[in-house]
Amino acid sequence: MSWLSEYRSSLKNIHAEEFLDVYFFRPLAFVIVKSLYRLPLTPNNYSFMSFAAGMYSAYLFYQGLFFWGAIAFLMFAIFDCCDGMQARMKKNGSEFGRFVDGLVDYTCNIACYICLGYGVAKYMPMTGPIPTVYLVVAAGISKAIHSITYDHFLMEYLSYDRGDGGFVQRELEEIREKIRLIKLDPNGSKRRHFILWIYLGFSSLQAGNEGRTLKFSSKQYVEKNFRAIQLWGLIGPAWHIAVLILALLVNVPEILFIYAIVFANVWLIGMLIYQNKINQSLNGLEGTTA
Repeated sequence: MSWLSEYRSSLKNIHAEEFLDVYFFRPLAFVIVKSLYRLPLTPNNYSFMSFAAGMYSAYLFYQGLFFWGAIAFLMFAIFDCCDGMQARMKKNGSEFGRFVDGLVDYTCNIACYICLGYGVAKYMPMTGPIPTVYLVVAAGISKAIHSITYDHFLMEYLSYDRGDGGFVQRELEEIREKIRLIKLDPNGSKRRHFILWIYLGFSSLQAGNEGRTLKFSSKQYVEKNFRAIQLWGLIGPAWHIAVLILALLVNVPEILFIYAIVFANVWLIGMLIYQNKINQSLNGLEGTTA
């Protein structure tokens, strides 16, 4: 199998991946995973590398070393892709690994934005007439809103792509069943029970509305939304990370603020209008085929 074919097989769903992930972050991660493939590294090892890079980035932001903090944040983003790719390529993923991956992602992103706020408050307090720390807070809140909205429409797209609106719910039910069986087993691992319990809570929170009723034809929905899910990706996590890195590498934080606070929020409103029009057209198609 060629590296290109192997790379494609290491992706979750190439049609639903963010553009920057497919063509920038994940290729770099794939080169690392492939180069170190023969070593006894696990997905959790890469998660630890991601956590170390992310927390070091937060420390550098706090110290006002924004250029080097951006480099460390780039490494965090790359290693964050490595664990999932390693798990898919070696087929050695686990509930604990997925929990660790999500925990590292959330923890490092929050820590980096908080420390970036402290850093800019001390070393570059003003951006024009507005305190820079306020703009960092606004950028962080905007990123959270955009990521949640993107995840919602991504999960909806994947539900239709699979023709199954309840696949997330069934995955959660499988975790609940594993927890139940561990409870019934007198020799059941308390450590694994605790990990599964935490992972269940985390996954339930991330999944939001677990069950999705597929109101439209799966084929029609995917055809109508293929371009839309790619456009949603322009305000997905990868773009926020890339713009933050670029802004700090060139020492022009205004790039981040203009993207996250202005462009991405305008794009969000436009996409919600566009998505509503798509759903209306799908309703029309359902009416003609009824």
